[in-house]
Amino acid sequence: MSGQFNVEHMNIAQREAEIMVKHCNVVMGFFQVASKNARTLKGLEQMNIMDATTAVDLMLGDPEIDKIKCPEKDDLILRCDCLEYSGQGHEECIGCEIGKVTKNMLLPIR
Repeated sequence: MSGQFNVEHMNIAQREAEIMVKHCNVVMGFFQVASKNARTLKGLEQMNIMDATTAVDLMLGDPEIDKIKCPEKDDLILRCDCLEYSGQGHEECIGCEIGKVTKNMLLPIR
């Protein structure tokens, strides 16, 4: 197969590239809005979508090592650390939306 390419592989690579471009456009849109309106950036921070010092997770890697903003620790922690911390029976974690998402991602119901 020297000198030939697989059309299916090229189509898959093109779709992946298109998805990445869409994600980049969304992030740039967030920064555009934030630069025009400081309240928007504060809202995005409160929703744990993004802030000035945190990269946006495109969910391309292992979700266990994603960094999230823990409202209790007021710092960035790994999802696996969030799961471990909340699993130790900390009452402040009850009702935490970030913790619920983490549990759904890392401990899917089967």
